[in-house]
Amino acid sequence: MLFLQNIQNRLWNNVLYKFSLIFCSLYVILFFENIKVEKILFYLCLSLLASVGIAGLGYAFNDIKDYPKDIISRKQNLFINFSRVQSTCLILLFIALAIFPWFYLPFDKNSCYLLLLELILFFIYAFPPFRLKEKGVSGLIADALYAQVVPCFLAVYTFSRLGIPVNIPYNYLILYLAWLSFMGTRNILNHQIEDYGNDLQSNTNTFVTVNGIEKSKKAALLYLIPAEFILFLLLTFFLPGTQHILFYTYLVYAVLYFFRKKTEWTIHKSDSLLLNKEFYNFLNKNILNEFYEIHLALILLFYFSYYNHFYIVILLFHTLLFYPIYSRFIKGFINKNLTGKLIS
Repeated sequence: MLFLQNIQNRLWNNVLYKFSLIFCSLYVILFFENIKVEKILFYLCLSLLASVGIAGLGYAFNDIKDYPKDIISRKQNLFINFSRVQSTCLILLFIALAIFPWFYLPFDKNSCYLLLLELILFFIYAFPPFRLKEKGVSGLIADALYAQVVPCFLAVYTFSRLGIPVNIPYNYLILYLAWLSFMGTRNILNHQIEDYGNDLQSNTNTFVTVNGIEKSKKAALLYLIPAEFILFLLLTFFLPGTQHILFYTYLVYAVLYFFRKKTEWTIHKSDSLLLNKEFYNFLNKNILNEFYEIHLALILLFYFSYYNHFYIVILLFHTLLFYPIYSRFIKGFINKNLTGKLIS
């Protein structure tokens, strides 16, 4: 059972957060489609299978190359506790999951190009002679592309062709892809910051190990986070059919959260607020990722349910699918905000 636990810890627990954003995009597209709810659930399940297969291949590519270094630094690796036969079967399973849904989902040459681009990015990110993972900024961009931009764009493109084709305005699509790019770059940068010690130990030359944690955080705070925040505000403001409700909801969320947490940062005698660890984590984890991964889908689905009651079924489907991340969020919220008060 150790190998099943390893799959859950390395793959499933990580990809759920990424899948949440993909499914948010799909819900927006489906809102403008005229499809029966039974078919919607069928297509969403197919999308889940394809996402697991493609994401699994991405992790497999990376973990095959990093296996020796991960053993040294004791990092999670998909193939730890796996025999050679089990590893081969797992890769074949990912390939099957990545291919099977396309027998039912819309598929054309553009879909093929996007899937091929995703596989190429997996390879050149992980393996020599390219090994973009250790090529500084190139590694950040490549990870952002294969982890966020290409999967989300493929999902949106596919679902926009399920019923009556949804014509997404070109300018809005560019805005959407730009936001995904900045978000993906910020997320991989933070991942490298968290892995800084392990990467030094295994002699992995990432952007952060070369430039240092302080410089990397400054790059995120001065460039990536402001750009991502502004792009998301624009994205929510111009989102069709929502009367700017999502825009105002996010703005209020960010402002109230900021003033609620502000007093916690003044406790620490930092030279600069930009270098304050709590402030940095607040922007990344609360203002950005928490809203995208936890709240965004629920807000969209509640809003869409008001106009189309079938979305209540999709809301239940989403809650069950992403129950692990909601459960962790609720437990964390209770432990941080209520347990201490009850004890005192």
